[in-house]
Parts: sequence; structure tokens; C-alpha cells
Amino acid sequence: MPKLRNFGMEVPNKTYSVLIPDGEGDFVILDNILNCVSQIKNIRLYVMSRKKVFPIGTFRYSKYVYRFFDFPETNNDLDWIANINKITENHAIDVIMPIWEIGIKAILENKNLLQHPEKLVPLPSRHDFAIASSKALLADHLNRFGIPGPKTVPMSLNLLEDKDSFMLRFPVLAKPLKSGGGKGIVKFKDYESLATYFKINGLNEAYILQEYIKGEDYGCNLLCHNGEILAYTIQKGNLWDPAKPYSFQIGLDFIYNEKLYQNVKKLMKSLNWSGIADLDLLYDEENDVFNIVEINPRFWGTLTAALLAGINYPHLLILMTMKQKIEPQVYQHIPYVNLRGLKILCKKNLAFIFKTRFIWNNSPLKYRLYDPVPFIYGYYIKTKDNIVGKIQVLLWKNKKYS
Repeated sequence: MPKLRNFGMEVPNKTYSVLIPDGEGDFVILDNILNCVSQIKNIRLYVMSRKKVFPIGTFRYSKYVYRFFDFPETNNDLDWIANINKITENHAIDVIMPIWEIGIKAILENKNLLQHPEKLVPLPSRHDFAIASSKALLADHLNRFGIPGPKTVPMSLNLLEDKDSFMLRFPVLAKPLKSGGGKGIVKFKDYESLATYFKINGLNEAYILQEYIKGEDYGCNLLCHNGEILAYTIQKGNLWDPAKPYSFQIGLDFIYNEKLYQNVKKLMKSLNWSGIADLDLLYDEENDVFNIVEINPRFWGTLTAALLAGINYPHLLILMTMKQKIEPQVYQHIPYVNLRGLKILCKKNLAFIFKTRFIWNNSPLKYRLYDPVPFIYGYYIKTKDNIVGKIQVLLWKNKKYS
């Protein structure tokens, strides 16, 4: 396992004020970040959201959120940047840490409007972020630098008019460019089923077509500076939600693989990447190749897993922003399962609930128990809405038939 160098200069300990400006981005990711923040004593976390609605708003009740700000929902990035500047000034924010693609993209596009851009966490360039965010651009980049990845072409209706010129081998996956987490992906076993599907459903959004690779799912999470890896974890999926094909794993094992690491290292260097990233890979056992499938240029849903394995990515990113010293990072090779995975495993085998040591040390359950109020309140809101909805239906039926 390669050694990782120290970064920056060590400075005296102090309490840092950290602003998440896009708290509305993803409930699961924000939940994971709070788990990581719970392990940092000298952090005051401020969360800003453009949504008040459930479930994001429940995090205002977290004991790890120092202040929660919600603003009227708007797609105007200039207003959003103005609110970031206002909070940064009024609350002496030290670090501005966007966590989701939309927020990161908006900041990269409007960085010149930030009053304190030096407080922004390290991010990739706007150009490299665009490559990582686009399945099509990433496929071109991989091909250009000789990095393994599934063969990919942009989807167009013209492809369905000439079977002989079709360049991919079946089966293929049709992937919508704007989706994530496996949503909207469709697998086709032959040209006829592909052509029929899109002739019936039309092409209402941008897709790519990608050769399906039968193989094992791996992931690699990273913190980088100018293309150099400062911290990383490698994991292999071992459990998936049967109701969500092509979605992220809900159980995994942390491992190390030199060939995988070298492919990722080459990719991050070619992008001159700075900041965090979440990579999906497929291992083609027949050809002994790790294929880069996707880059998520943001925080991810298994931050808690990495925390349990020994790597606190949000903390490292904050330290990096404050020019503090990052010690060489080593992670444990442990298994992990999220709460959805726990439920599935217990359903399969009721005796699993007695594996209390595993559940406490290898799942996020203890973090839920440490900070239960947001989820108790969320459950209350959800239950109340369900009851109100049922009452309204009954009243409507009584009125209709009276």
C-alpha cells in the first residue's frame, strides 16, 4: 500500500466555523457528513438550505449543527452566492464546503462573486469538473489517456437506423446523463430490443450507450491536491438492494488492490484533480482489468463507512483548507453495511440481530443513536402527513357519496 505524504503546515488548534452552503443537495450525504462531524471537537457546523421541506429541514435539530439557515427556494445562483457571502461575513466562517454536484458547479461558475474565495475548500477546475460530471466526456478522457473504461457512445436516434454501423457489442446499457445512483439505466440484450424501446419511448433526454461489462463492483474514494492523492479508501461491494438494480452497494468490504490504485492514480493525475471524489469501477476478471465507470465529483453516501475504517474525509478536507498538517492515512480492511443493508440481512436471517458487536462497529446505527432527534422529528412529520392524507381521503369519499 503506497504511503501518503503530509500536506501543508501545522497551525495551533482552534475552533473552525464551517459552512455547508448546499445542505438541500442530498439527505443521505448530509447525514453521513454529520456522522463525521460528530467526531471532530473543534468544529462549528453551519448548514444553509434552499429548502425548508421534509426531510432536509429536520437537520436543524441535530446537535452537530450549530446553526441552520433556510432561504426561499430559488434557482437564482446570484442570490445563493449573496447569501453565502452574508453568512460568511456575519458568522466569521473559516471554511466554505459545498457537498453536492449542483452546488459545486454553481460555485465554480460564480467563484469570482465570492467575497472570500480563499475560504473555499479545494475544488477541481471548472473544466475538469465538467469532464468528471459527464459520462460522455469522461469516456472520451479515458480513451485519450489510455485508462481502462467501458466503450461508450452518445445515444442518438440515428444509431437506430443502421444496424450494420452500430459500434458496440451487446449487451449494452443505456444511461441517462443527468441521473445518478443507477436511476434510469436500462439493459438491452440485442439491437432489436434497443431500437424498439427508444422508438416507443422516444429520446426525451440525453443518454449514452455503454457496453455492459460483467464483473465485480469496486469503489475508490479520494482526497487529492493538484492530481496527487492525499487519502483514499478502496472498497468492494458485497450487498445490493434487490429493489434497485444498478444502484450503489448497501454492504461492502474495504480492501486494497494495487492495479486498481494505479489506474485511479493515473486518472486523478490526468485531471490534475483537487478535492474529493467518488469513483465507481468494474473488474473484468476475464481480461484482468479494472474499468473506470463513473466519477462522482462530490461527497458520497458511504462516508460513515470510511469513518469506521479510519478515514474522516470531511475533517481532512477542512484541515487541508486551513493549511493544517494531514498525517499519512491508513484505513482498516473491515466489512460495512448501512441501515438498509442491516434490515435486509435481518430479514434473511433473524439471528443476525444478535451480532451486536458487528452492528455497533460496522454499521451507522450508533451514530443514529447519538443524534436521534432529527430522525424522531422526521418520523413524526411523516406519520402526521400520512394520517392527515388518509383523513382527507375519507372526508372526500364521504362528501362524494353523501
